[in-house]
Amino acid sequence: MRVVLAYKANREGKDDPYTSLAPLGLGYLQGVLISAGHHAVVANFSRSGWPAIRSFLRESAPDVVAISQFTHNRFESLRLADEVKRQNPKSFVVMGGPHATSRYRDILASTSNVDAIVLGEGEDTLREVVDALSKSSSPSMHDIRGLAFLEGRSVAVTPRRPPLTDMDLLPVPAISLVQSWGLDLRRQLEFITTSRGCPAACRFCSSPNFWSRQVRFRSPKTIVEEIRYIRDRFGLIYFSFRDDTFTADRKRVLELCRLLLEEQIYILWNCQSRVNHLDEELLLAMKRAGCECVQLGVESGSHRLLEALGKRIAPEQVRQAASAIRRVGINLSIYLITGIPGETREDVLATSKLIEEIRPQDGQISPLVYYPGTAMFAEAVAAGTVPGDLFEKNSAAAFPVLPAEATAPRMRTLLQALESVSSASCFKAREFRQQKRFVGYSHVTNLLAGEAYEGEGREDLAEREYLEIVRQQPANPWGWLALGDLCGGSGRVAEAREAYTEVIRLVPAHAPAYRALGDLIWLSGDRSDAKQYYRQVLQLDPLDEEARQKLENGRKAKK
Repeated sequence: MRVVLAYKANREGKDDPYTSLAPLGLGYLQGVLISAGHHAVVANFSRSGWPAIRSFLRESAPDVVAISQFTHNRFESLRLADEVKRQNPKSFVVMGGPHATSRYRDILASTSNVDAIVLGEGEDTLREVVDALSKSSSPSMHDIRGLAFLEGRSVAVTPRRPPLTDMDLLPVPAISLVQSWGLDLRRQLEFITTSRGCPAACRFCSSPNFWSRQVRFRSPKTIVEEIRYIRDRFGLIYFSFRDDTFTADRKRVLELCRLLLEEQIYILWNCQSRVNHLDEELLLAMKRAGCECVQLGVESGSHRLLEALGKRIAPEQVRQAASAIRRVGINLSIYLITGIPGETREDVLATSKLIEEIRPQDGQISPLVYYPGTAMFAEAVAAGTVPGDLFEKNSAAAFPVLPAEATAPRMRTLLQALESVSSASCFKAREFRQQKRFVGYSHVTNLLAGEAYEGEGREDLAEREYLEIVRQQPANPWGWLALGDLCGGSGRVAEAREAYTEVIRLVPAHAPAYRALGDLIWLSGDRSDAKQYYRQVLQLDPLDEEARQKLENGRKAKK
């Protein structure tokens, strides 16, 4: 069967660097379908106009189109289903994702262009649907678990499918995603998931409804194998682990960090965690293995509001976790929520004070919003606060619990506190010295220190930090890359070329190093020699418009 796994962000999200990315889950679905003998392509339509989408659908003529639906793109995904049927009436349209899982009855009742909806985890369910369609044009769907579909005028729902138990059986998305349309693979593959589920039960989050609260983990061995494959095939050396709580299994993270060091997988990475799933020993291992930033869901500095949100944490735990993160020398990024019913000026000031105490380097502030599948939305509907058809009748991308005029002053107060603190929270020279004594050698410390010294104009100290990485770990591309950038920026072209050449020797698919070499040679005036590097960049990264423009300029100059 010819299958298209499709995603289209909402209009506002198409230019957002994260919302415009295809969901990670489509890569897993694709790998499962290919393993089952089907032809599957992931298509990210986020930055494509409808004429281009129609053309793609006509030319590809898919038997099945599976559409990923979130709350923000619910109307775009429904329009996409309409376009599929318009271009290929015989295509079978399946929808899945967090929003579709929660609102399947409303979706099926409102359109005839969605044939079925996968509920929750979708790999086995979608594979069985496609297998059934490959054998019959109108198969019975009753024996496929985790599925909803129209039967006459009523919605049929099969029993929920049990969650996958062996996460290591999932395919590596990077292997199959080369068969894609509209994907920026290098941006896409930076993000990795190593578990599913979350042990928490926050009232504003739909994760328990979609994944369940049972957390299932991939083994450290398979994670390292995936990272190595992506590094060697695509040249990536920075990764972001997007698990709900990456550190939920402490023993697993310790083993992963051991393997990253033992097998010399020299990367930088960040992760999301909860304040009650971190400790100093764990953070030390993470830092030594390349962790440069931890993102925490702090939400509020008010114990009362944390309870109202179902966070099951306390401000004191936030302080303890932040203190440990800072002592180890990992950057801290926090998520905050405001616009919570019952939130007072004192609550906002308590959050501002907490920000000052924990000193994050970065953070995001969002208004509290309703999502389907959350306890908060269900309670609001039961209380008559919001209509049950809120998401079907209103086209807004998000639905704040409180009006914007009530939330805006609180947002400004917290944003000012965050900006004031984050600008002064960067580690200082004294802290870097303390980190080296406490942590021991870590290339993360050297890179952060070098970056800080460069910002102060102390290039000699920055170079000393980068050279220490090169001496300690000659096979670590980060030391050479930082050294190349430093030397190139100060006009030491020969040394920069040597450093970038070493990066390419260590990570042959690292497109930024080829581009940096091309830029050095371009500025020296030898544009014909520079073009070979830009050609190599485009072979590795066809979406690099800067390299493409340099080549085009070179051709025009030659003419």
